[in-house]
Amino acid sequence: MVVDWNQVREYFYFFNEEIPYYAIGRASIVFCIGTLLFISWKGLKIGIRLSSVLFLLEYVFLILCSTVIFRTTKEIRKFDFHPFWSYKAIGEGRIELLPENIMNVVVFIPIGMILGSLLRIKGSWLVALLIGCSVSITIETLQFCFMKGFSEVDDVMHNTLGCILGYSLWFMVHGLWLRVTCD
Repeated sequence: MVVDWNQVREYFYFFNEEIPYYAIGRASIVFCIGTLLFISWKGLKIGIRLSSVLFLLEYVFLILCSTVIFRTTKEIRKFDFHPFWSYKAIGEGRIELLPENIMNVVVFIPIGMILGSLLRIKGSWLVALLIGCSVSITIETLQFCFMKGFSEVDDVMHNTLGCILGYSLWFMVHGLWLRVTCD
């Protein structure tokens, strides 16, 4: 099985193309103004934490724009609630599903990283897992209800995995940062 990386790149490009530029621009402006207001209102440390919450909310909103809000409505509901169906299909030669699976993991890594920076207590990985899973279930439910895209359990598993990977990555990078700056 050989991965066609051009197909993966096209999938990422298509994902970004679903969001109109004005939505990204407005979200960026809200983030910048919000960050300045938070820092001037609450100080640098608390202001940055509040900005992280704002960034998380805006990132989730942009994912919703791409997966539900600006996506074309289908004529019929498309769904598959059987876990691991995409792996079986990939094993049977439907290699075009692999970029989608990869994308579903990658798109939730920033959510996990932001949650890692916000949830600084030991054992908070479970909270990050529940938040990532809840956001993903919400997206899949909205896709199912409004006939947008393809609603599936595998997406929830991949999104949740991406969230936990991002959470873990944040703690690794943060630990290295502390080690380098404290030495």
